Amino acid sequence: MEFHEDWGERCGRWGGVRSEVLDVHGTRVHTLRSDGPEDRTGHLLVHGLGGAATNWLEVMPAIARLGPVVAPDLPGFGRTRPPRPGASRVGVNTRFLRALMDRLGWERAVVHGNSMGGMLGILLGDLAPERVERLVLASPALPSPRSEMHRTSPRTLARFAPFVLPGLGKVVLSRMWARTTPEQLWQETLEFVHADPQRVRPEFREVGLANVVFGRDQPWRVDGMATAAESLVARLMRSGSLWRAVGELEAPTLLLWGEEDRLVGRPVFDEARRRRPDWDHVVFEGTGHCPQIEIPERYVDAVASWSPAGSGRLSA
Repeated sequence: MEFHEDWGERCGRWGGVRSEVLDVHGTRVHTLRSDGPEDRTGHLLVHGLGGAATNWLEVMPAIARLGPVVAPDLPGFGRTRPPRPGASRVGVNTRFLRALMDRLGWERAVVHGNSMGGMLGILLGDLAPERVERLVLASPALPSPRSEMHRTSPRTLARFAPFVLPGLGKVVLSRMWARTTPEQLWQETLEFVHADPQRVRPEFREVGLANVVFGRDQPWRVDGMATAAESLVARLMRSGSLWRAVGELEAPTLLLWGEEDRLVGRPVFDEARRRRPDWDHVVFEGTGHCPQIEIPERYVDAVASWSPAGSGRLSA
């Protein structure tokens, strides 16, 4: 994977974003950072399952106009090797985010979370509500109502079913990695996650592929992915505690969702809105699971329009 003092050398749109390694309780954590107005609250960007800090490259420079921005590779993902078995579990990574904020010297943050990162943002708001000033949830991993499970994409069910049984998911994941090339795996991910893969810019495609190639050479990446997926599925199956956390969230929240999301379907979005009608929301037509990658300009404009520190548009 690449490491840059200024990612603008890689792509002009990413100017001002830099790689930095931080020591968080003895763990070397790879982050991407972009400086913003120091008198404003920082933005903490949390990637999803199988992702990395680079998932936020397309939006970081624009969001930095609202305040300092940090996107970490969660332990078990990207370049951040987990310090011990189980360190990539959802509960552990929730506490990691609080520890990372301590390391940054941030009392509070605007937390952005995509997919599993959205679940982590919700859990952080439940664990330490005083640390989350505002919350941006982009297709957050939340439970589907049991009565609507039949509407879940069969491909999504097939992907996550092995992680119901401890240990099985790692075996399935290892076999899949062994029989596919990095190029095949990355292309399949693009086609599954995005409604229109052609929207994903070539420079980002290259970075995403590099993340897959790097991961194939790191045995801990399979362990990290499988452990995180098992804990995520367990949280979704024990839906009561997660919905309780949603119901008790104090931070103003913006819910973003793509109409063609195969991973977080319409029933999940509707259930979140039913339980929290006070949350602001934006629906992106013709968009999949990662709007910050597929339609970055619309993502930052939605955040800017909602943020007290925004001017309505940041993508110009």
